[in-house]
This record gives sequence, structure tokens and C-alpha cells, in this order.
Amino acid sequence: MRRLGWVFGFLLLLSPIFGEGKPISFSANRMSGSAGKKNSVTVLDGNAVVTVGSLKISGDRIELSGKDYRFVTAKGNVQGSDSEQGFSFSAGELSYDRETEVASFRGNAKLTDSKNDVEASASIISYNQKTETAFFQVGVVLKRKEISCVAGFALYRRKLSLLDLSGSPKVNRSGDEFRADRIMVNLDSENIVLDGTVSGSLKEADAPKSDAPKTDARKEKAPPQESVTPPAPPGPPAEGAESAESAESAESAKGTPAGGKKE
Repeated sequence: MRRLGWVFGFLLLLSPIFGEGKPISFSANRMSGSAGKKNSVTVLDGNAVVTVGSLKISGDRIELSGKDYRFVTAKGNVQGSDSEQGFSFSAGELSYDRETEVASFRGNAKLTDSKNDVEASASIISYNQKTETAFFQVGVVLKRKEISCVAGFALYRRKLSLLDLSGSPKVNRSGDEFRADRIMVNLDSENIVLDGTVSGSLKEADAPKSDAPKTDARKEKAPPQESVTPPAPPGPPAEGAESAESAESAESAKGTPAGGKKE
């Protein structure tokens, strides 16, 4: 095996290398390694960047190994993105297989799916570019709009926008909380399916708000009305009263002369 060594003090940019998979290009402040027909190892240090097709990976240190640099291993402040598939990531370490197109992120790993507005984090994340599926392990946290999920494990199918949670999963949707042995979530329709032992709590609906301005009830309260009993209608005259009145009139008539003057 012929061994070659390189040490560069300035930024090094290599031409793209074509193998069985997508073309790869890389750059760094320093590079060292060995190369051969069956095996090759290249170490990039300082502002290391590797681009595989539309996938871009950066880190403090990146190692390329295997035939035609099949395996990419990055460490220290690892970040990257895929411009075609619309996702970005960050982690403490990354390993990528150019042949299978599977990337594994470890150490405070975070994955952002900008196409579907999904943010996720876990201790370990494995992402398959061909099938566009992500598998999250340990301390999974995933958020999308009004839905937030925590679980021990999660399988995310980007094309279908489906999430399968296990390992004491819990889902919160607009204040409603759901727990089960397994929870399946459609992130587009926000439909949730619970399997196994199920529990949860629902948020009470807020009382409708009136558009009318608030007023002081004491000011608008009408004063109490006094009870007034109307007088009883006059009844028929008492018995004998009419006779007495007639007699008095007759008596007055008798004592009055024709001229109308009373003596």
C-alpha cells in the first residue's frame, strides 16, 4: 500500500471525488492521511467542511475512510444541512455512510425539518436520506405548531408527516395532554391515536367573551317600586240611605217659599 502524507497550514480545497455514490468534496485548515486502492483515510482539522451531493457537514475534525471515502465521521461543533431535502442538524458527533445515505447524530443531537416546520432533539438521531425517515432515541423532544411530544423513542416519517412514539410517550396538543404505551400522531391533521394503557387530561374551553362593555350593576339597578293599592270602586248605597236622603230633600222643599227665599 502506498502511503501519502499531507500537512497544510492554509485552507485546502480538493476537487470533487466520484465513487459509487454522490460526489464528495472537502476543505479544511489542515489535512493528513493515507490513501490506497482498497482503503483510504483522510483527517481534516480546523474549519473542516465536507459536501456530499446536497448534504453539507462541518465540524472541528472530520475523518474520511473506506473505499472512495465511503464513511464520514465528524466531531466537535458538528453542524450541517441538506438543501434539497430541507433539513438542518447539529450534534456533538456525526457518522455518515455515503453508500446507504444514512447519517447518525450523537450528543445533544438536534434535527430541524424546515419543510414541515418540525423541531426535534434526542441523544441519538439516525436519518435515512433515501426513505426520509428519522429514528430518535433517548430523551426525545419533538415540536410542531400546537403539538409537543416527549418520549423514549420516536420514528418520524417525513413524507407522510407521521410520528410513532414509544417509551412512556406524552403528547400535548393545545393544552390537552395524552399518555399511552404507544402514541401515533399525524402532524398535518393533528390526529392522535393512543394504544395500550391510556390516560390524559383535557383543557376546559374558555367561556365566550361578550362584546358589550362591562358596567356596574349597582348603577343600572332600578329603584324599588312602592306598592300602591288602588281605591275600591264605589259600591251600591247602603240600605235606607237613599230614603233618608229623599226625606231630607222633601223637608227642605217644604220650608222654602215659592220665591226661593227661606224664612
